[in-house]
Amino acid sequence: MRVDALVIGAGPAGSAAAITLAKAGRDVLLVDRCAFPRDKVCGDALIPDALNALDRLGLKEAVSRRARVLDGVRIYPPGGQFVDVSGACACMPRVTFDDILRSEAVRAGARFMPGVDVRSAIAEGDAIAGADLGTAQVRAGVTLLATGAAAEPLKRFGVCHRVTPSATAARIYVRTDDAFARDARHLCISYDAAICPGYGWIFPGPGATFNVGAGYFYDGRTPPPEKNVRKLLQRFLDTFPPAADVMRHAIDVAELRGAPLRTALCGSALSRRGLLVLGEAAGLTYSFSGEGIGKALESGIIAAETVLQGEGAENYAARIRAAFGPRFRAYKLAQDWLSNPRVANLLARRARKSSFVRRELSGLFRETADPRRLFSAAGMLRSFVS
Repeated sequence: MRVDALVIGAGPAGSAAAITLAKAGRDVLLVDRCAFPRDKVCGDALIPDALNALDRLGLKEAVSRRARVLDGVRIYPPGGQFVDVSGACACMPRVTFDDILRSEAVRAGARFMPGVDVRSAIAEGDAIAGADLGTAQVRAGVTLLATGAAAEPLKRFGVCHRVTPSATAARIYVRTDDAFARDARHLCISYDAAICPGYGWIFPGPGATFNVGAGYFYDGRTPPPEKNVRKLLQRFLDTFPPAADVMRHAIDVAELRGAPLRTALCGSALSRRGLLVLGEAAGLTYSFSGEGIGKALESGIIAAETVLQGEGAENYAARIRAAFGPRFRAYKLAQDWLSNPRVANLLARRARKSSFVRRELSGLFRETADPRRLFSAAGMLRSFVS
Protein backbone atom coordinates (compact mmCIF):
# COMPACT_ATOMS: atom_id res chain seq x y z
CA MET A 1 0.00 0.00 0.00
CA ARG A 2 1.22 3.49 -0.84
CA VAL A 3 -0.20 6.67 0.68
CA ASP A 4 0.73 10.31 0.87
CA ALA A 5 0.65 10.28 4.67
CA LEU A 6 0.59 7.49 7.26
CA VAL A 7 -0.67 8.75 10.63
CA ILE A 8 0.00 6.36 13.53
CA GLY A 9 -2.28 7.11 16.48
CA ALA A 10 -5.83 8.49 16.22
CA GLY A 11 -5.85 10.65 19.34
CA PRO A 12 -6.07 14.47 19.16
CA ALA A 13 -2.67 15.00 17.53
CA GLY A 14 -3.00 12.29 14.90
CA SER A 15 -6.62 13.06 14.08
CA ALA A 16 -5.96 16.82 13.80
CA ALA A 17 -3.17 16.09 11.30
CA ALA A 18 -5.34 13.63 9.38
CA ILE A 19 -8.26 16.09 9.21
CA THR A 20 -6.05 18.89 7.87
CA LEU A 21 -4.26 16.71 5.33
CA ALA A 22 -7.41 14.95 4.10
CA LYS A 23 -9.28 18.24 3.66
CA ALA A 24 -6.40 19.37 1.44
CA GLY A 25 -6.90 16.32 -0.78
CA ARG A 26 -4.00 14.17 0.44
CA ASP A 27 -4.32 10.37 0.58
CA VAL A 28 -4.20 9.68 4.33
CA LEU A 29 -4.18 6.38 6.21
CA LEU A 30 -4.92 6.81 9.92
CA VAL A 31 -4.19 3.75 12.08
CA ASP A 32 -4.59 2.97 15.77
CA ARG A 33 -4.11 -0.10 17.90
CA CYS A 34 -7.62 0.36 19.35
CA ALA A 35 -11.09 0.21 17.87
CA PHE A 36 -13.06 3.41 18.44
CA PRO A 37 -14.73 4.66 20.53
CA ARG A 38 -12.09 3.86 23.14
CA ASP A 39 -11.29 5.32 26.54
CA LYS A 40 -8.12 7.29 27.27
CA VAL A 41 -6.92 8.15 30.77
CA CYS A 42 -6.92 11.95 30.91
CA GLY A 43 -8.33 14.87 32.87
CA ASP A 44 -10.61 15.63 29.89
CA ALA A 45 -10.20 19.42 30.27
CA LEU A 46 -10.44 21.62 27.19
CA ILE A 47 -8.83 24.97 27.98
CA PRO A 48 -8.52 28.00 25.65
CA ASP A 49 -5.70 26.63 23.48
CA ALA A 50 -7.69 23.45 22.81
CA LEU A 51 -10.86 25.40 22.00
CA ASN A 52 -8.90 27.65 19.63
CA ALA A 53 -7.42 24.64 17.83
CA LEU A 54 -10.88 23.05 17.56
CA ASP A 55 -12.12 26.28 16.02
CA ARG A 56 -9.41 26.05 13.36
CA LEU A 57 -10.51 22.49 12.63
CA GLY A 58 -14.17 23.55 12.39
CA LEU A 59 -15.16 21.42 15.38
CA LYS A 60 -15.55 23.87 18.25
CA GLU A 61 -19.33 24.09 18.07
CA ALA A 62 -19.81 20.34 17.66
CA VAL A 63 -17.62 19.64 20.70
CA SER A 64 -19.17 22.41 22.81
CA ARG A 65 -22.67 21.01 22.23
CA ARG A 66 -21.69 17.71 23.86
CA ALA A 67 -19.23 18.99 26.47
CA ARG A 68 -19.83 20.64 29.83
CA VAL A 69 -19.00 24.32 29.24
CA LEU A 70 -17.54 25.97 32.35
CA ASP A 71 -16.71 29.44 33.69
CA GLY A 72 -12.97 29.07 34.30
CA VAL A 73 -10.49 27.38 36.58
CA ARG A 74 -10.39 27.36 40.39
CA ILE A 75 -6.91 26.90 41.84
CA TYR A 76 -6.37 25.71 45.41
CA PRO A 77 -2.91 26.33 46.92
CA PRO A 78 -1.73 24.23 49.88
CA GLY A 79 -3.33 26.71 52.29
CA GLY A 80 -6.76 25.88 50.89
CA GLN A 81 -8.10 29.35 49.97
CA PHE A 82 -8.92 29.13 46.29
CA VAL A 83 -8.41 31.62 43.47
CA ASP A 84 -10.84 31.81 40.53
CA VAL A 85 -9.39 32.50 37.07
CA SER A 86 -11.93 33.26 34.35
CA GLY A 87 -11.63 31.97 30.81
CA ALA A 88 -13.36 29.79 28.24
CA CYS A 89 -13.08 26.09 29.06
CA ALA A 90 -15.04 22.86 28.86
CA CYS A 91 -14.84 19.21 29.83
CA MET A 92 -15.66 16.14 27.76
CA PRO A 93 -14.64 12.48 28.28
CA ARG A 94 -11.92 11.43 25.90
CA VAL A 95 -13.96 8.40 24.80
CA THR A 96 -16.35 10.90 23.17
CA PHE A 97 -13.89 13.66 22.26
CA ASP A 98 -11.39 11.46 20.45
CA ASP A 99 -14.12 9.71 18.47
CA ILE A 100 -15.49 13.05 17.28
CA LEU A 101 -12.03 13.91 15.95
CA ARG A 102 -11.45 10.51 14.37
CA SER A 103 -14.89 10.57 12.73
CA GLU A 104 -14.17 14.02 11.30
CA ALA A 105 -10.91 12.70 9.81
CA VAL A 106 -12.84 9.91 8.09
CA ARG A 107 -15.52 12.35 6.92
CA ALA A 108 -12.76 14.52 5.44
CA GLY A 109 -11.51 11.57 3.41
CA ALA A 110 -8.91 9.77 5.54
CA ARG A 111 -9.08 5.98 5.74
CA PHE A 112 -9.10 4.57 9.27
CA MET A 113 -7.65 1.19 10.19
CA PRO A 114 -8.17 0.04 13.83
CA GLY A 115 -6.51 -2.87 15.62
CA VAL A 116 -3.07 -2.10 14.21
CA ASP A 117 0.08 -2.71 16.24
CA VAL A 118 2.91 -1.20 14.24
CA ARG A 119 5.72 -3.74 14.12
CA SER A 120 8.56 -1.64 12.74
CA ALA A 121 9.53 1.30 10.62
CA ILE A 122 10.36 0.93 6.95
CA ALA A 123 13.68 2.69 6.49
CA GLU A 124 15.46 3.76 3.33
CA GLY A 125 18.91 4.84 4.39
CA ASP A 126 18.45 7.33 7.20
CA ALA A 127 14.86 8.18 6.16
CA ILE A 128 11.55 6.69 7.26
CA ALA A 129 9.47 5.54 4.28
CA GLY A 130 6.46 4.04 6.06
CA ALA A 131 5.77 1.20 8.47
CA ASP A 132 5.19 -2.55 8.74
CA LEU A 133 1.66 -2.91 10.12
CA GLY A 134 1.81 -6.69 10.33
CA THR A 135 -1.01 -7.25 7.84
CA ALA A 136 0.40 -4.76 5.35
CA GLN A 137 3.54 -2.91 4.39
CA VAL A 138 2.57 0.75 4.03
CA ARG A 139 4.89 3.11 2.21
CA ALA A 140 4.23 6.78 2.79
CA GLY A 141 5.52 10.10 1.59
CA VAL A 142 5.55 11.11 5.25
CA THR A 143 4.86 9.21 8.48
CA LEU A 144 3.37 11.00 11.48
CA LEU A 145 3.90 9.36 14.87
CA ALA A 146 1.23 10.32 17.44
CA THR A 147 1.38 7.39 19.85
CA GLY A 148 1.16 9.17 23.21
CA ALA A 149 3.34 8.35 26.21
CA ALA A 150 4.40 4.85 25.14
CA ALA A 151 8.15 4.50 24.61
CA GLU A 152 8.08 1.40 22.39
CA PRO A 153 6.77 3.11 19.21
CA LEU A 154 9.39 5.83 19.61
CA LYS A 155 12.09 3.18 19.92
CA ARG A 156 10.85 1.37 16.81
CA PHE A 157 11.23 4.56 14.78
CA GLY A 158 14.61 5.48 16.28
CA VAL A 159 13.52 8.71 18.00
CA CYS A 160 13.30 7.70 21.69
CA HIS A 161 15.57 9.71 23.99
CA ARG A 162 13.93 8.76 27.29
CA VAL A 163 12.25 5.42 27.99
CA THR A 164 10.73 6.31 31.35
CA PRO A 165 7.75 8.69 31.54
CA SER A 166 7.90 12.16 33.09
CA ALA A 167 4.88 11.73 35.34
CA THR A 168 2.10 9.39 36.42
CA ALA A 169 -1.56 10.21 37.00
CA ALA A 170 -4.74 8.33 37.91
CA ARG A 171 -8.41 9.22 37.67
CA ILE A 172 -11.91 8.00 38.44
CA TYR A 173 -15.28 9.07 37.08
CA VAL A 174 -17.89 9.94 39.68
CA ARG A 175 -21.58 10.46 38.93
CA THR A 176 -23.62 12.58 41.35
CA ASP A 177 -27.16 13.94 41.49
CA ASP A 178 -28.01 16.74 39.07
CA ALA A 179 -28.51 19.39 41.77
CA PHE A 180 -25.01 18.91 43.19
CA ALA A 181 -23.39 18.82 39.75
CA ARG A 182 -25.13 22.03 38.61
CA ASP A 183 -23.30 24.08 41.25
CA ALA A 184 -19.87 23.01 39.94
CA ARG A 185 -18.90 25.63 37.35
CA HIS A 186 -15.07 25.52 37.35
CA LEU A 187 -12.23 23.23 36.52
CA CYS A 188 -10.65 22.67 39.94
CA ILE A 189 -6.88 22.15 40.27
CA SER A 190 -5.52 21.52 43.76
CA TYR A 191 -2.04 21.62 45.24
CA ASP A 192 -3.42 20.39 48.56
CA ALA A 193 -0.86 20.22 51.37
CA ALA A 194 -1.46 16.49 51.83
CA ILE A 195 -0.24 15.68 48.29
CA CYS A 196 1.87 18.73 47.31
CA PRO A 197 4.01 18.87 45.16
CA GLY A 198 1.69 16.32 43.61
CA TYR A 199 -1.50 17.81 42.25
CA GLY A 200 -5.16 16.84 42.10
CA TRP A 201 -8.14 17.84 39.98
CA ILE A 202 -11.92 17.83 39.98
CA PHE A 203 -13.33 18.50 36.51
CA PRO A 204 -17.14 18.65 36.07
CA GLY A 205 -18.23 16.85 32.92
CA PRO A 206 -21.51 16.33 31.10
CA GLY A 207 -24.29 14.22 32.60
CA ALA A 208 -23.61 15.09 36.27
CA THR A 209 -20.21 13.37 36.11
CA PHE A 210 -16.88 14.46 37.56
CA ASN A 211 -13.40 13.45 36.43
CA VAL A 212 -11.42 13.30 39.70
CA GLY A 213 -7.73 12.49 39.70
CA ALA A 214 -4.25 13.05 41.04
CA GLY A 215 -0.72 12.87 39.71
CA TYR A 216 2.91 13.69 40.35
CA PHE A 217 5.97 14.53 38.27
CA TYR A 218 9.29 12.74 38.54
CA ASP A 219 11.29 15.82 37.56
CA GLY A 220 10.07 18.26 40.21
CA ARG A 221 12.38 19.85 42.74
CA THR A 222 10.88 17.89 45.64
CA PRO A 223 9.22 14.46 45.61
CA PRO A 224 5.56 14.02 46.53
CA PRO A 225 4.74 12.44 49.93
CA GLU A 226 3.35 9.33 48.20
CA LYS A 227 4.66 7.94 44.90
CA ASN A 228 2.05 5.21 44.55
CA VAL A 229 -0.46 7.11 42.41
CA ARG A 230 -3.40 4.99 43.61
CA LYS A 231 -2.58 5.86 47.22
CA LEU A 232 -1.93 9.49 46.24
CA LEU A 233 -5.42 9.74 44.74
CA GLN A 234 -6.96 8.14 47.82
CA ARG A 235 -5.13 10.63 50.02
CA PHE A 236 -6.50 13.45 47.85
CA LEU A 237 -10.06 12.09 48.13
CA ASP A 238 -9.74 11.73 51.90
CA THR A 239 -8.11 15.05 52.76
CA PHE A 240 -9.16 17.65 50.16
CA PRO A 241 -12.60 18.95 51.24
CA PRO A 242 -14.11 19.55 47.75
CA ALA A 243 -13.02 16.05 46.65
CA ALA A 244 -14.47 14.50 49.78
CA ASP A 245 -17.69 16.43 49.09
CA VAL A 246 -17.93 14.95 45.59
CA MET A 247 -17.47 11.46 47.01
CA ARG A 248 -20.20 12.02 49.60
CA HIS A 249 -22.61 12.81 46.77
CA ALA A 250 -21.44 9.94 44.57
CA ILE A 251 -24.11 7.74 43.04
CA ASP A 252 -21.68 5.75 40.94
CA VAL A 253 -17.87 5.54 40.87
CA ALA A 254 -16.02 4.05 37.89
CA GLU A 255 -12.91 1.92 38.24
CA LEU A 256 -9.66 3.80 38.82
CA ARG A 257 -7.35 3.97 35.82
CA GLY A 258 -3.81 5.30 35.66
CA ALA A 259 -1.43 6.34 32.91
CA PRO A 260 2.09 7.72 32.37
CA LEU A 261 2.74 11.18 30.91
CA ARG A 262 5.48 12.58 28.67
CA THR A 263 6.00 16.25 29.44
CA ALA A 264 8.26 19.28 29.07
CA LEU A 265 8.96 18.98 25.32
CA CYS A 266 11.64 16.36 25.88
CA GLY A 267 12.10 12.59 25.76
CA SER A 268 12.14 12.14 21.99
CA ALA A 269 13.41 13.63 18.76
CA LEU A 270 10.78 15.79 17.07
CA SER A 271 11.58 14.43 13.64
CA ARG A 272 13.87 12.51 11.34
CA ARG A 273 13.77 12.48 7.56
CA GLY A 274 10.32 11.27 6.52
CA LEU A 275 8.98 11.22 10.10
CA LEU A 276 7.26 13.82 12.32
CA VAL A 277 6.57 13.21 16.03
CA LEU A 278 3.36 14.78 17.39
CA GLY A 279 1.52 15.44 20.63
CA GLU A 280 2.44 13.66 23.83
CA ALA A 281 4.91 11.44 21.96
CA ALA A 282 6.93 14.66 21.54
CA GLY A 283 6.49 15.59 25.21
CA LEU A 284 3.89 18.26 24.43
CA THR A 285 2.23 18.14 27.85
CA TYR A 286 2.74 20.80 30.52
CA SER A 287 4.61 19.88 33.68
CA PHE A 288 2.70 22.77 35.29
CA SER A 289 -0.74 21.17 34.99
CA GLY A 290 -0.55 17.90 33.05
CA GLU A 291 -2.61 19.54 30.26
CA GLY A 292 -1.79 18.46 26.73
CA ILE A 293 -4.90 18.22 24.54
CA GLY A 294 -4.51 21.71 23.12
CA LYS A 295 -0.82 21.24 22.44
CA ALA A 296 -1.52 17.91 20.75
CA LEU A 297 -4.12 19.47 18.45
CA GLU A 298 -1.79 22.37 17.61
CA SER A 299 1.10 20.03 16.81
CA GLY A 300 -1.11 18.00 14.46
CA ILE A 301 -2.13 21.14 12.59
CA ILE A 302 1.49 22.35 12.40
CA ALA A 303 2.64 18.95 11.13
CA ALA A 304 -0.02 18.91 8.40
CA GLU A 305 0.78 22.48 7.37
CA THR A 306 4.47 21.60 7.15
CA VAL A 307 3.68 18.68 4.84
CA LEU A 308 1.28 20.69 2.68
CA GLN A 309 3.85 23.45 2.26
CA GLY A 310 6.44 20.92 1.11
CA GLU A 311 8.81 21.65 3.97
CA GLY A 312 11.20 19.06 5.40
CA ALA A 313 11.14 17.35 8.77
CA GLU A 314 13.72 19.77 10.13
CA ASN A 315 11.33 22.64 9.39
CA TYR A 316 8.62 20.92 11.42
CA ALA A 317 10.98 20.53 14.39
CA ALA A 318 11.95 24.19 14.15
CA ARG A 319 8.29 25.28 14.03
CA ILE A 320 7.43 23.17 17.09
CA ARG A 321 10.34 24.59 19.07
CA ALA A 322 9.42 28.13 18.05
CA ALA A 323 5.73 27.63 18.91
CA PHE A 324 6.17 25.76 22.19
CA GLY A 325 9.75 26.10 23.45
CA PRO A 326 9.37 29.47 25.21
CA ARG A 327 6.00 28.44 26.68
CA PHE A 328 7.34 25.16 28.06
CA ARG A 329 10.39 26.79 29.61
CA ALA A 330 8.22 29.45 31.19
CA TYR A 331 5.62 27.02 32.53
CA LYS A 332 8.39 24.83 33.97
CA LEU A 333 9.49 27.94 35.84
CA ALA A 334 5.94 28.34 37.16
CA GLN A 335 5.93 24.69 38.27
CA ASP A 336 9.18 25.19 40.19
CA TRP A 337 7.83 28.27 41.97
CA LEU A 338 4.47 26.72 42.84
CA SER A 339 6.08 23.55 44.20
CA ASN A 340 7.02 25.72 47.18
CA PRO A 341 3.89 25.79 49.40
CA ARG A 342 4.79 29.18 50.88
CA VAL A 343 5.05 30.81 47.46
CA ALA A 344 1.81 29.18 46.28
CA ASN A 345 -0.06 30.40 49.37
CA LEU A 346 1.40 33.90 49.04
CA LEU A 347 0.28 34.15 45.42
CA ALA A 348 -3.22 33.02 46.33
CA ARG A 349 -3.45 35.71 49.03
CA ARG A 350 -2.14 38.39 46.69
CA ALA A 351 -4.55 37.32 43.91
CA ARG A 352 -7.46 38.34 46.12
CA LYS A 353 -6.01 41.84 46.47
CA SER A 354 -3.80 42.48 43.43
CA SER A 355 -5.24 43.22 39.98
CA PHE A 356 -1.78 42.49 38.55
CA VAL A 357 -1.75 38.94 39.92
CA ARG A 358 -5.32 38.25 38.78
CA ARG A 359 -4.53 39.56 35.31
CA GLU A 360 -1.35 37.49 35.02
CA LEU A 361 -3.05 34.31 36.24
CA SER A 362 -5.84 34.83 33.72
CA GLY A 363 -3.21 35.34 31.02
CA LEU A 364 -1.46 32.12 32.03
CA PHE A 365 -4.72 30.23 31.67
CA ARG A 366 -5.36 31.75 28.23
CA GLU A 367 -1.66 31.36 27.32
CA THR A 368 -1.41 35.03 26.45
CA ALA A 369 0.92 35.98 29.32
CA ASP A 370 4.57 35.20 29.99
CA PRO A 371 4.85 33.37 33.35
CA ARG A 372 8.16 35.12 33.98
CA ARG A 373 6.31 38.40 34.55
CA LEU A 374 4.74 36.91 37.67
CA PHE A 375 7.16 34.18 38.71
CA SER A 376 10.17 36.38 39.40
CA ALA A 377 11.45 38.59 42.18
CA ALA A 378 10.17 41.65 40.31
CA GLY A 379 6.78 39.98 39.81
CA MET A 380 6.48 39.15 43.50
CA LEU A 381 7.31 42.73 44.41
CA ARG A 382 4.82 44.11 41.91
CA SER A 383 2.09 41.88 43.35
CA PHE A 384 2.26 43.99 46.54
CA VAL A 385 1.92 47.34 44.79
CA SER A 386 -0.43 46.68 41.82
